[in-house]
Amino acid sequence: MALFEIGQSLGPLAFVLEEVGEGTVTWVYTVDPAHFNPNGVLHGGVVMSLLDTAMGHAVSEVVVPQGRINAAAQFNVHFLLPIRAGTIRARATIVKIGKRTAVVEARALAENDAVLAIATSTHSLLP
Repeated sequence: MALFEIGQSLGPLAFVLEEVGEGTVTWVYTVDPAHFNPNGVLHGGVVMSLLDTAMGHAVSEVVVPQGRINAAAQFNVHFLLPIRAGTIRARATIVKIGKRTAVVEARALAENDAVLAIATSTHSLLP
């Protein structure tokens, strides 16, 4: 059961769902200069939001069919390269899912597969 439709745009940043697999999802964002910081590169908050969307969705695909929900309890990101143009893919994979928490990791990739940022997150599983 997919929670969202492939190709569906979500939210004010227009993230688009590209792929849903077992314990993994990919969301895409096309860089918009309106989201640049004063230094002329994509604001880190946009990258964080994309990674967070992918990681949260990966966990939701597992827990929502069980009648549960998930909420990010911890989030860590490392920005590796500046982003000025192109399309970014955030690929998230569940590392471990237990009774009360899930650990997820994600990578933001450029069109040439360069790693732009990496993130990890711990999600609380409720109720």
